[in-house]
Amino acid sequence: MERAKINRSSASIWLGAAALALLLVAAPNAGAAPKGDTVFRSGTYSGKTKQETVDLDFRKIEFRLSRKGKVTLLTEPVVRREFCTSVPVFTLDGATPTKPLSRRGAFTFTNTFLGTKVDRIKARFVSETRIEGFALYNFQGQSDLCSPGSVKVQFGANRAKKKKS
Repeated sequence: MERAKINRSSASIWLGAAALALLLVAAPNAGAAPKGDTVFRSGTYSGKTKQETVDLDFRKIEFRLSRKGKVTLLTEPVVRREFCTSVPVFTLDGATPTKPLSRRGAFTFTNTFLGTKVDRIKARFVSETRIEGFALYNFQGQSDLCSPGSVKVQFGANRAKKKKS
């Protein structure tokens, strides 16, 4: 009788091990979190905001992604609230702010506006050649032109194709 108990026990262990092995072979990535191994293409990404009240030439936004995974803001869009427009905040005096790219392909540029209010450009890669995000600008308000508050505008940017020489 003792021998039968041992066989049943070892049989259930073998059956469990076989089921686990089959599961690992059949679905190696099931339940696994993304590893951050996605490769984003370095180069220049150009796009525009979706704010229709601003002239097309001033809605432009441009980034550069280096091979080392650093994102540089090259061109900043103009954002409008009522009759007020934003001035360059991040690229003032020719500055080109740079931030590291996270493992999931996200980055954020921030600048303190006033006290605890922060101007922000936040984006992430939605594919290896496209960036989508938003720009949040705060306005102090100027007499009759606009009331104090903030404006959040969406944007998209695609990787510019290299010119053949």
